[in-house]
Amino acid sequence: MAGMEALGRVCNVVASADNKPFRVDLNSGVMFVAVASSTATTSLTFTAATTFSGSYTNWTTANSFAQPDHWYQQTVGDGTVAWTKQTASWSSNVLTIGATSGYVSVVHIFGSHFADTYKYINCDATNASLTAVIYDLTVQRKPANLTIVGA
Repeated sequence: MAGMEALGRVCNVVASADNKPFRVDLNSGVMFVAVASSTATTSLTFTAATTFSGSYTNWTTANSFAQPDHWYQQTVGDGTVAWTKQTASWSSNVLTIGATSGYVSVVHIFGSHFADTYKYINCDATNASLTAVIYDLTVQRKPANLTIVGA
């Protein structure tokens, strides 16, 4: 089976995204993948800034950010069960995800969710490991030439 590598062409990855801000204005969306690490409730706390080292603002509708109304969950993270759509439950800038250890949850944040002039996002995960997949890159490059998003 022939194919093309996706890294650099359609996506970039921030493997350890928990509480690590990164730039997302050079793409159309970012997919946060949270893997629950315990039976306790998982929460994702979102903030954003106009510059990497700037002041981070809570991701709320009052601050002109759109909050996704849903997310997806898979009860087994090995691809043997279907994804199910879940209704989002936000409290201020915190998305609460009911979880059991090993459950995988995916939340999409699109460029259209950002308030004007904001380029950087930060997500602090509680009771989960977090990976971010930045997708629909506006400029395609070899992986070695991708923009360093965490600076």
